[in-house]
Order: sequence, then structure tokens, then C-alpha cells
Amino acid sequence: MTAAAKGNVGLDMLRSGVAFRAIQTDSRSRSHPLLLLRYRGNGLEQTRFGISTGRRLGSAVVRNRQRRRLRSILRELAPTLVPGWDVLLVLRPAAADARQAELEPAVVGLMRAAGLIATR
Repeated sequence: MTAAAKGNVGLDMLRSGVAFRAIQTDSRSRSHPLLLLRYRGNGLEQTRFGISTGRRLGSAVVRNRQRRRLRSILRELAPTLVPGWDVLLVLRPAAADARQAELEPAVVGLMRAAGLIATR
């Protein structure tokens, strides 16, 4: 299945367990009450993203809704990001009821604090 068919147009998503373990063990992080941002350099010309939603967040419906919201936010941010990073967003239980309007400033703020958004 292509990225377009999966709804990830313009995003390079981390999918392998090896990539997730690497970013969880060897990365820097920034935190917010709704989510945790982990990031590390990848030596590539693109930034890749991973989203982690544990069962403590809620049912599969809730977890999938929040993942869709994060992917939408990331698609909007992608053109402004500095290339060459692996980014993992870990949703915390407090994010279960968060709307996209609440998640977006949290994601932008964390990425800005991490230096992942290009300054113009």
C-alpha cells in the first residue's frame, strides 16, 4: 500500500520496531502535559515521524483518532521542519480528549523548543 493510500501524503513514517527502539534509547526529548517529543538525527535528507499511543490513552477508536489528528498537524508542519531527524511523538493519557486545536500548539511548541522548525 502506498503512502497516499495510507493517508500519509508528504510524511515519511517510522514503522519498524528497530527504528522505534533506536529513538527511545538514543534520543533527546521535550515534554508537555499532552505529549512527549523524542528526536534524534538520522543522517538522511528527510525527517521521519513516529506516533506512539499506548492503551492507557483509551480505546482503539480514541487512539486512532488522536493519531489521525497528529498526522494532520505533522503534514502542515512538514514544509517548515529542518530535514534529517527522526521524531517520535508519544501521546500521554491527558491527550485522550484533546482536540486538534489543543494538540497543534503543543506539537509546534515542542518542535520549536527542540530546534526542529526552520527559522526564516
